[in-house]
Amino acid sequence: MIVGKLIRSMDAFKGSKPIYDKNGILIVRGLYRDENIYNYNNIKDYIMNKFKENNINLATDEDIVEFLEKIDEKFGGCEIYPDNFGFEILKKSFEDMGCECDYLIGKKGDVYIGVSIWRDKINKKPVFVEIIAC
Repeated sequence: MIVGKLIRSMDAFKGSKPIYDKNGILIVRGLYRDENIYNYNNIKDYIMNKFKENNINLATDEDIVEFLEKIDEKFGGCEIYPDNFGFEILKKSFEDMGCECDYLIGKKGDVYIGVSIWRDKINKKPVFVEIIAC
C-alpha cells in the first residue's frame, strides 16, 4: 500500500509494473508523468517533497545500512552492493549514459523505501522511477 500510494502521488502508476515481488521485496518501475518535477531545482528535492507528502521519513545512515542488509539477506547473501549505500553505483551508471539521476531512501514504520528517478540530461524526458521496498 505504501508503494502504491507513493507511485500514484508521482503520477507513475499507469503502466507501472512490479519487476520483482518475492521474499518481502517489491521493486516497481514506471514512467513518470508528474509535470511538477520540473518545478524543482533537482530530482532529490522532488523526491524529498514526495516523501513528506506521503509521511515517509528520510532514512538515517544506520537505516540505509540496515535496508541494504535486509535486501542482501532476502536475496540470499549475494552481497550485490559494491558500496555501503549501493545506490551510488546505480546513479553513476545512469550518469555515464547521459542521464540525470538521483535517489533517496526513506522509512515508514518498519518498511524501507528506496526511490530512484532518472531522465535524459538534455531533453529532461522521458522520466523514469524505480521504487524498491522491503
